[in-house]
Amino acid sequence: MTIRTSGDVQNFKFARHATITAAIAVTALIAIILGCMFGFRAYGRYQSVRDADNYVKTSQIRANNQVRLNQIEISQQQQRVKIEQQKAEIRKQNALGIREAQDIINKTLTPLYVQHEMVDQLGEIAKSGKNSSVIYIPVGPDGLPVVATAGAKK
Repeated sequence: MTIRTSGDVQNFKFARHATITAAIAVTALIAIILGCMFGFRAYGRYQSVRDADNYVKTSQIRANNQVRLNQIEISQQQQRVKIEQQKAEIRKQNALGIREAQDIINKTLTPLYVQHEMVDQLGEIAKSGKNSSVIYIPVGPDGLPVVATAGAKK
């Protein structure tokens, strides 16, 4: 039989305590490692499901936004068409007014009136002082200016 001293007992208790602590630490480490292995897989699956859901939701939002943008573009194009139709109607009304004015002028236009207008315009040019040149315009027997092109045969 061996005799144990108090130092031996203390060393034994310390060694036993250290062994138990090391065993608990190793067990905890193994538990953490296993938890991480299985936990990360579960988290990865969960994240994959969330990513798929998010992709579907964002795709739906993008599609809805594109539909709204298309509707806005269509309404803008319809507005442009209406504006152009109104502009065309304005041009048409202007042309009708001009045609009616020309018809009225053609009914009352005489060579004598044209000669009178020419004389008035020449007088206005002379009075303005902007054009001090003398212009000779040959006139025919009816008093209207004769316009001939160079090299024209009679």
